[in-house]
Amino acid sequence: MKGLKVNAIMPWEVGLLLIIIGITLIFFGIRQGKKKEIDLNNLPLTKSTTKIIFGFSLILIGFIQLIPIMTA
Repeated sequence: MKGLKVNAIMPWEVGLLLIIIGITLIFFGIRQGKKKEIDLNNLPLTKSTTKIIFGFSLILIGFIQLIPIMTA
């Protein structure tokens, strides 16, 4: 098997930062999604599902940036 041949575009520190930001976005998205009350005076800028999707995508991109460190 030849492998994925995926190269890291950014340094591994940026990948780690993306993973941390993704986890916090998922946390806030789940916490916002559990609220059942709708306050019209205090509407959020983004929906909870949008935060969760962006969080998972940031975690995926961050994981790809960390692949060279894990395989070395």
